Amino acid sequence: RVECQQCFQTLVEKRGDPELITGKRAEGSTLLCPSGCSHFHAAVKWECSVIADDGTGQAKLYAEREAALLLLGTDLNVATVEKGAWYCKEGVFFQPSLPPSSSLAQSIRTAAAKARKHVSSSKKNYNANEELSATYSLLSDNAKAEYLLQQHCRHWSQHYGQRRLDLFCRCKPLSEELSLNGTEVNVAKAMIAQVGLEFGMTA
Repeated sequence: RVECQQCFQTLVEKRGDPELITGKRAEGSTLLCPSGCSHFHAAVKWECSVIADDGTGQAKLYAEREAALLLLGTDLNVATVEKGAWYCKEGVFFQPSLPPSSSLAQSIRTAAAKARKHVSSSKKNYNANEELSATYSLLSDNAKAEYLLQQHCRHWSQHYGQRRLDLFCRCKPLSEELSLNGTEVNVAKAMIAQVGLEFGMTA
């Protein structure tokens, strides 16, 4: 989702007098900072959460910004997803337990019909790859963003959902009143083998 880097609020969808919002909203986007900051202070914020389960208990891990992108690897077209996030008031989401949105499914059906008509009228013989490429090119920016994130995360879950992880944890006092009597707490490394992952992503 898109966040203001000045006041750290999530941008919201607002419509109003164009003269009043000029310079505060990115071209083509309906998202504005609720505090009235310029869109030049805004940027896409990536968030990732995962549930690690070893059969004896669960732990929820959270990462954001560059750390979240690092977990996703290098195969995702980040620029296209971030471009689409500017046209989604609730951001671009992926959750493994939920199917793609109905709006994405409808966008793909509409684009596929147009692509099939265009390709078949220009060529007598064409293959499925040409139709797929034409369909993708006809999707809107927000539909492309959701499609790419869905495709990448589902592929990630299928191929890396059981990979080995090294988890680095740092213990912190629960409150300022709690004293550890000067005990030094070092970074602890926990080896987790064959951990089942259920992972959600937000851009």
